[in-house]
Amino acid sequence: MKKYWLSMLLLPLAAQAVAESPELARCRQVLKDNMEIMVFTMPCPPDASAGNIPQHKFENHLRQVARCNSLLETRYAADAARVQAELNAYVEGPAAEARAFSRNPQRKQAYCRRQNATARRLLMRY
Repeated sequence: MKKYWLSMLLLPLAAQAVAESPELARCRQVLKDNMEIMVFTMPCPPDASAGNIPQHKFENHLRQVARCNSLLETRYAADAARVQAELNAYVEGPAAEARAFSRNPQRKQAYCRRQNATARRLLMRY
């Protein structure tokens, strides 16, 4: 009976240790958004509606990215390698797509149209 009570007392602590903090989860999303906004649009020329994004949205996004990078270096240093590995895996698909359209202007144009729209949509969240 003593072991049962002890395990019941320790169960919430174990669950808390395994669960990711909301702050770290938010940072993971901010860094993925940054890949969509900054990295995946690199092969694309800016489109006509890029000027419609308020400057403060872009600045807010950059502040969030800097904050998350700082948190990964300090508070979440133990998770930094795992987060980086997830981001590397996240980049693989779009990188393969970018290599595939390097000799096909129509595919590149379609990719850029889609990616610029995604970047605009994500920036408006900030």
